[in-house]
Amino acid sequence: MKRRSITDASRRGIAIAALALGLALALAACNWFGPPDVPVVPTVGFAPLASAVHTLVTIVGTGFGAPTGDVVVTFDGVEADIVTWSDTNIQVRIPVLPTPAGQRAATIVVEKGGEALGTGTYTVLRGILFETLRDGNAEIYVMNPDGTQPTNLTDHAAFDTAASWSPDGTKILFESMRDGNWEIYVMRADGSNLTNVSNDSRADYGAVWAPNGAKIAFMSDREGGGLPPILDADSRLIIPLFDVEVFVVNADGSGLANVTNSPAWDGYPSWSPDSQRLAFETDRDDGPVVLDILPQNLGREIYAVDVDGTDLARLSNDPGDDGRPVWSPDGTRIAFQSTRDGNPEIYVMNANGTGQVRLTNHPDPDVLPGWSPSGDWITFHSYRDGDDEIYKTNPTGTMTVRLTTAAGTDWGPSWSPDGTQIVFASERDGNLDVYRMNADGTSLAQLTDESAVDVNPFWGTYGGRLSP
Repeated sequence: MKRRSITDASRRGIAIAALALGLALALAACNWFGPPDVPVVPTVGFAPLASAVHTLVTIVGTGFGAPTGDVVVTFDGVEADIVTWSDTNIQVRIPVLPTPAGQRAATIVVEKGGEALGTGTYTVLRGILFETLRDGNAEIYVMNPDGTQPTNLTDHAAFDTAASWSPDGTKILFESMRDGNWEIYVMRADGSNLTNVSNDSRADYGAVWAPNGAKIAFMSDREGGGLPPILDADSRLIIPLFDVEVFVVNADGSGLANVTNSPAWDGYPSWSPDSQRLAFETDRDDGPVVLDILPQNLGREIYAVDVDGTDLARLSNDPGDDGRPVWSPDGTRIAFQSTRDGNPEIYVMNANGTGQVRLTNHPDPDVLPGWSPSGDWITFHSYRDGDDEIYKTNPTGTMTVRLTTAAGTDWGPSWSPDGTQIVFASERDGNLDVYRMNADGTSLAQLTDESAVDVNPFWGTYGGRLSP
């Protein structure tokens, strides 16, 4: 009796052990107790290692095979245009990706027939926009920050000019004569999907993005007729008698509104960082002007207004001319130029118009202030050395630094998104080309070298426009 109970217990133990072993094997087959059998995807290389939207990059690897069936290359899930494909090299155009900080690390995946053939991390950069006459008329190009791969984005027989990035780097704002008069256009960063957002028979120009990217402010003479302004190399503006207004429109061309709505000349809008207000220049307190030249005795003042046209406020009140307002990145101050001391100088004031302080003090003109992304510096143009040079000053005016030193015009400084570098146009080598330097003026590099004019570079901030 005792032996039988031991035998039964043994049998039960053997059965339980066998059942447990079978269950363990089944679970192991289902990858529940161990890691799944994931195929190893090769890491691919890149040439170059970083590049801008719409430029070319070569993906280097092995075993890509022929480009048969469903072949796809994606950057953070966005499909890229494949230019060439071989067993070891795939060349693609970088698709449109947001670069609000100036660059991003994007995951590239190469797939064929649904199977991943390779993956890697690629640095997508904010390219430098510029305007060139190399094709016989003004076109908008983009190039890498080192000057490589200049690419025509507009490719049209009419003049295309004054390009600027949207804040996230996915769209480009520019002005064009392709409709027979100056209009404001928006296109994707690769030059596709053009939209005329101003769409009027009168001249529209001077467009600037709102910091949130939702709206665009621009100048228009559609309320009073006349000709657009003529801007020459020393920033003086010839103004016939006509009514210019500041308009605001959504980035898709809808919601057009006149925000200044005055019979006077209102122009050069600058957005507050929260995209809720616009500072602008006006002669509404000086009566009509038949013909004169800025910045001399036009009675210009600076006003601010909400984006819906309400809460109008006068910020400056001086017998001299106050103009070209530029809001600081933190929204607390506005830099501007003024002739109140006899010639153009750079000033700064609080956003409500109080605390106006002169930053420069020189017998020759200092004009066109522009903030660095951090707000630590204000660039400006000066004629104090006998030609056009680029300077910067701190917001208290206690430190002024000359950034360019060559003979000839140096114009239009545009800060990189991270504030470490500046691009500008220069004729130091006999014709206008685009150059790059560190924010302190060192490490100068020539980015374009064409016999045709290359001007008006835009990287992260507006720097001032030269006519091509």
